[in-house]
Amino acid sequence: MPRRWATIDADQPSPCRDQSWSDLRLTLDRRPATFSGMLLSPAVSIEPLSAEGPMSAVRTESNDDLCYHCGTANPAGGHWRAILDGSERCFCCAGCMAIAQTIRAAGLMGFYAQRNRLAERPGSADDYATYDAAGDAAGWIAHVDADLREASLLLEGIQCAACVWLNEEYLKRQPGVVAVAVNFATRRAQVRWDSRVTRLSEVLRAIAAIGYRAYPYDPARREALAGRESKALLTRTAVALLSMMQVMMFAVPAYISVDGVEPQFQELLGWASLVLTLPVVFYSAAPFFRGALRDVILGHFGMNVPVALGVGGAFVASGWATLNGSGAVYYDSVTMFVALLLCARYVELRAQQRAGEALEAVAPELPATAERLTRYPAELTCDVIAAAALVADDLVRIASGAIVPADGEVVEGRSSVEEAVLTGESWPRAKEPGDRVLAGSINRDSPLIVRVHKAGASTALAQIARLAERAVNQRPRVAQLADRAAAGFVTSLLVIALVTGLAWWIIDPDHALTAVFAVLVVSCPCALSLATPAALSAAVGALGRRRILVVRGRALEALTRVHHIVFDKTGTLTTGQIRLIDVVPLGRRGRDHCVALASTLEQGSAHPIARAMPLRKSTAPAEAISSHPGSGVEGIIAGRRYRFGRPQWVAELHGTPLPDCAHNVIAAATPAALADDSGWLAWFTFGDALRPGVPTMIGELRRRGIRVSLLSGDRTATAECIARLAGIEDVHGELRPEDKQAFITELQARGSAVGMVGDGINDAASLAQADVSLSFSSAADLARWSSDIILLGDDVIRIADALDIARRTRLVIMQNIAWALVYNAVAIPLAALGMLTPLIATLGMSASSLLVVANALRLARGDPRTATRERQAETLVDVLEGTASSR
Repeated sequence: MPRRWATIDADQPSPCRDQSWSDLRLTLDRRPATFSGMLLSPAVSIEPLSAEGPMSAVRTESNDDLCYHCGTANPAGGHWRAILDGSERCFCCAGCMAIAQTIRAAGLMGFYAQRNRLAERPGSADDYATYDAAGDAAGWIAHVDADLREASLLLEGIQCAACVWLNEEYLKRQPGVVAVAVNFATRRAQVRWDSRVTRLSEVLRAIAAIGYRAYPYDPARREALAGRESKALLTRTAVALLSMMQVMMFAVPAYISVDGVEPQFQELLGWASLVLTLPVVFYSAAPFFRGALRDVILGHFGMNVPVALGVGGAFVASGWATLNGSGAVYYDSVTMFVALLLCARYVELRAQQRAGEALEAVAPELPATAERLTRYPAELTCDVIAAAALVADDLVRIASGAIVPADGEVVEGRSSVEEAVLTGESWPRAKEPGDRVLAGSINRDSPLIVRVHKAGASTALAQIARLAERAVNQRPRVAQLADRAAAGFVTSLLVIALVTGLAWWIIDPDHALTAVFAVLVVSCPCALSLATPAALSAAVGALGRRRILVVRGRALEALTRVHHIVFDKTGTLTTGQIRLIDVVPLGRRGRDHCVALASTLEQGSAHPIARAMPLRKSTAPAEAISSHPGSGVEGIIAGRRYRFGRPQWVAELHGTPLPDCAHNVIAAATPAALADDSGWLAWFTFGDALRPGVPTMIGELRRRGIRVSLLSGDRTATAECIARLAGIEDVHGELRPEDKQAFITELQARGSAVGMVGDGINDAASLAQADVSLSFSSAADLARWSSDIILLGDDVIRIADALDIARRTRLVIMQNIAWALVYNAVAIPLAALGMLTPLIATLGMSASSLLVVANALRLARGDPRTATRERQAETLVDVLEGTASSR
């Protein structure tokens, strides 16, 4: 039997009454094309099961207008088809078709003959298998190696640090799952698994089994989820606050012992308070009860357990007292407790969302489409394709105002391009043929034609995005210890509450429930569980706003212990770009003529000296050009032979001694000479530029008690010259990569915590060896992947900023933990001894939680001294030019 294929047009609306195609929105070919979380390109095909095998005897007439499974109208212009029971059946969606195939495979086709009502449409939670088919094409699944796969997921239902712990621990126990990291602030999970053992769909089902929902990460869905979370929490908080105010008003007579209030009115106020407390308990506090039930089922007691016990127990006891007409009621305490707890949670949620937004801004989305030129240069007609479909050597047209969809090289056109996405500089840079452009940058002026070098997941922006994913999903050791401490604290708290209840039951049974409720409320572990994650979220957000990307969670903790920072030279302290510093004519020809001759000889060369030459050409073309590696270039222009390159080699052409200026070469400069067969024509000086702000940054590090060293593979004299300009005293030149690594190892053996700042492939081993490593976004790929912190841009002063924020973060974490421990050490005994009423306990708990969050938010505001700090811009170019002009 021939195989049949089913396709669905992405332009068609979903037929679902309660779903849309955009359950997971991902734009391809300018159309949102998804269904039930499965990506569908405009022509994605699904191959149904073969019709071979046992068939049911039941036959049903096929109706192409209605879904065979659920009876919903099929979409116009296309629907899903499969051979079932010997006949072609039509379905409205992939989910219905998959269920029907499963029923057929199980030999249960009689279901369709015996049913007395239509089946329900499958929900998106049941469509996890579709992610396996679409994951690779959509870019959701990354191939770490031949067998390991990795995906970034967005989790719904995360409420507290215990939820993070639960998801991580549960997933780690699943067969085939290798590593899991969940970030509380962004609701983002990074999961790595062995594809030989499990699949993405199994990971998603495991998450659903413990009461959460997960989807492949998508910024649009994250934004929508954040909006829904904020709105839902705000609504629950508003209901609790309104009920609290009214219940408190009804409780006034009891607090001030108003005389003359008739018993029937007191009873009426009690019933009114009960009614007003119902929405607080069953709506506002519902997430606490659901979380507590999940924790109990899974055997892990989080902060929801004491909250649910306290609220539920106090409400049940108060309701029983109201029904009997005697006994103490706690409606005011219950409503206030829930309202203030939700207020603290809302403040925490907004702080986390702001931190997540700051990290999202680090790597914005690429455009969904690109204009590909298929007949260039004969024609400039474009085909609009998905940007993800671009491959190396494709030619694309970048319109004015458009975002560059891939890394590449300008082939035609001149424009200015804003590269703030990677460099942090908002001022556009001029681009012309031969210049590199990066994915995510914005073309501000004229259209450009660009040859693609890297597209999709290979672009520099995509790599930064993956590093950002790693950044938000890793927590330092102190955070992990705090999570375990909070979990142990809850267990201890429940034991204390039980002992308190038993003791008061013996001493004064009427006061037992009040004391237990006070203990559960006053010692709510919110402050302890929030102490570390709140500070880390604020710190990472503050660093993100400064264009500092924390790639590994341990980086902040390690930065606080650093005593010694080691710098590479080229590309780290310097820009790594050779520039023409000076030209000294030595013959009858002028400066511009000599520059034109040298530029003509270097035309077509990929040598750094050639790239540093101005784009000028002599009136006559160069002929018989030959390159001599390590020496220079030779050619004939207008019948005369010229050499340009290393002075000693150039001198062999004419045999005259080196000119006087050869003896005044600065150590950090690279000399080159131009000559013909008659003698010297010009002396060129090239040099690398010191990054602006390097001396200021070195001074800031010294003021913080940090020792600084410079390690370089360049000549010792060159390294010493750069070190003097930067203000570094400890210099080591002519080092191999293994020498740099050995230097760091020796420092660590002496007890120093070492930081390393580098940018090249040869720095990767040293970066990995250091306790904490930093690199720039322009660094080599291997260097970036070996780094703990990445600086997006060229502002080196942010190294000192990162150190400051790390130290302040440690201080805030210690303050928060100390406060939480001291508060609970004082408050719990007072509550257990009956010296705190539930109302006072509620106020104390809320104030404690809000104080912890407010203290953490100080990190987000930054250090005012940083904003006013004067930054010095001193470059090697300025020094060399001044030296050259003085000659």
